[in-house]
Amino acid sequence: MFCVANISLESFEECNKKISINTLEDCRVIYERYKGSYRDLSTHWCNFQEKYQQYIANETLLIERTYDDPSITHIDECLYDLCITAPQDYALENTYTLIGGKFAVYHFKGTVDQIYTAYQSIFNVWLPKSSFEIDDRYGFDIYRRIDCNTMYMEIDFFIPIQ
Repeated sequence: MFCVANISLESFEECNKKISINTLEDCRVIYERYKGSYRDLSTHWCNFQEKYQQYIANETLLIERTYDDPSITHIDECLYDLCITAPQDYALENTYTLIGGKFAVYHFKGTVDQIYTAYQSIFNVWLPKSSFEIDDRYGFDIYRRIDCNTMYMEIDFFIPIQ
């Protein structure tokens, strides 16, 4: 299990300042699915980007979709997809469409060790006190900036709402 000791959740007001409500169009992506520890994400991202480098341009979005909460799923059994937006002429079978719609977007700026706390703040503080309900679509994250030396990241967490 994931270590959850000593986390300090954000208040509703702190969390709310980092959230915007956006409507997105459907988005076609190239993806690969992984099962294992979220700790392996950086290695998998490097390999994934190398494998699909011919499809990556300045406007390409790096998207991650995680399916499990590591506080309740065994750390080595977490399921996740790594994705890039697909060019129109891409014809391989490993594509799918991220379903658009209304999303609460949490604009994360911090280091990798702060991500778990941010997610817990969204789902355990902000969502219950907001006027929104999560719907049955899966959320995803879009990576906007990553500094591999310091592990500082800017990521938008997309939470599907109704």
